[in-house]
Amino acid sequence: MDIKEIMKLCKLNEEEMAKYLDLSKNLDHKTDHSRAYRTMMNQTRRELLKYIGTDIRTDRQIEIEFQTDIEQLRYHLSMLEQLFYIMNTESGWKATPRGIGFLENAIMGE
Repeated sequence: MDIKEIMKLCKLNEEEMAKYLDLSKNLDHKTDHSRAYRTMMNQTRRELLKYIGTDIRTDRQIEIEFQTDIEQLRYHLSMLEQLFYIMNTESGWKATPRGIGFLENAIMGE
């Protein structure tokens, strides 16, 4: 999947996209790759990213789907957010282009 296809799947509005691009522009790719590897080894985080996917999910929807305490889920969501894979927006959790790219190129190939 190329970047144009990924961008079409992304649900971020213009303001959210600008924020995402600003926050993620100074990534140290070597450090980031190592951190992403460690973070995404966790099955719950991979499942959360899959569940959010190209949709917009609220905390309540996530809590119902995963049948787990919201505080525990928020920890896992924050780990994904720190990698810039998802963003917590006014309308709910959304995958970023980076998250969708990871989902399409790494997770779906499991």
